[in-house]
Amino acid sequence: MLSEVIKNYVTCRKGCSLRLLESLAMWGLATKAEIEDCGGKRRFKKIRMELVDGSFVESDCFLDEEVLQSIRIINVYIGFARQNRAPENIRVEG
Repeated sequence: MLSEVIKNYVTCRKGCSLRLLESLAMWGLATKAEIEDCGGKRRFKKIRMELVDGSFVESDCFLDEEVLQSIRIINVYIGFARQNRAPENIRVEG
């Protein structure tokens, strides 16, 4: 059920903004995130994030400073979600 809801509401899978990834983590939908290189572009990185249903979302390429700041924010939200057992308590109504 949850994976179907995520498919319907998470419309961006690749080339997403950093703010979108942060918001998914804020809602407790992210389980882990990692930084990847952007195919030889110097000082550009992207974030690849796994969601609670096992699917992945990937940001566009941004300057490494922006990506490092976003990964910190995302990891804080992932930590809160783990601490509060958010993936177990996600409910979809309506």
